[in-house]
Amino acid sequence: MSLYDTVLGIIFLSQTGVGVLGNTLFLCFTFFSSHSSRLLDPILVQLTLTNTIVLLSKGCPLVNFYFGDVYFLGNLGCKMVFYFQRMSRGLAICTMCLLSIFQAVTISPSNSRLAKHKVGVLKLIRPSCLLSWIFNMIIEVNVPVHITGSKRINSSHTGGFEVLYCYWEKVLKEVTILPSLRDILCVGGMVWASSYIIVLLYRHQRKVQHIHRMSRSQKTSPEIRATQTVLLLLSIFVSAYCISCSSALYKVYEIHSGDWLVVVSTFTALCFPTISPFLLIHRDTQIFRSCCASWQKPSLHS
Repeated sequence: MSLYDTVLGIIFLSQTGVGVLGNTLFLCFTFFSSHSSRLLDPILVQLTLTNTIVLLSKGCPLVNFYFGDVYFLGNLGCKMVFYFQRMSRGLAICTMCLLSIFQAVTISPSNSRLAKHKVGVLKLIRPSCLLSWIFNMIIEVNVPVHITGSKRINSSHTGGFEVLYCYWEKVLKEVTILPSLRDILCVGGMVWASSYIIVLLYRHQRKVQHIHRMSRSQKTSPEIRATQTVLLLLSIFVSAYCISCSSALYKVYEIHSGDWLVVVSTFTALCFPTISPFLLIHRDTQIFRSCCASWQKPSLHS
């Protein structure tokens, strides 16, 4: 095992371990802390579950690959791993789209068109989460057909490209209508919701600017803080998504480009599920206070 493989193995092990830990902490504090349940909690819980699937399905195989167990998956293992990778990728896009749209509906002013349907729309949060799981599980069901074990142990593979530990056959036929349409619609929904949220925040800032000048208190309301968190999550997600997709597309059309593109694409794809739970914990005042209280309790009784 070379130094290059060891360094990459340590990087992906650290990234996967830290990410799984962060998402687990967020889930624990969401379910077991004393803070009251909020409307968007189901979407945030789904996001952390999706993050965990992404980290385990993308990070763990690379850790095993770079620490020496190169062909550990086999045909069945590759089919299962890539199915979860594609399904969780689509689920992450849908979840971020739902988060942005429902956040826009939540903060919409009372005189807007959205306010008239706010109660009815917000009742669709849980059904939308369930449908996103079902939809992505169905449209990615053809992925295992085109995934097999590594070409290095089966030289009969042709017409695709090597993805380090597995082989992807007929990759261009995998760009089907439904996944592409899903991505376009979800990204479009995120852009619309983000633009609407930014406009609302700008208007709100102008209205309260004179109040802030006269008051010593500069505290931000929980609604505004939550909205800023959603925008920050969206910007990180879209940035990582664009870089990862660009690397993957280049790999598709430049088959002999080398394994470094797979490494860059995977590392970038794992950045969002690693960072997002800690960002949510830090920006969420209720959860952050619960964390601080739980850490301070032992010292109070010592």
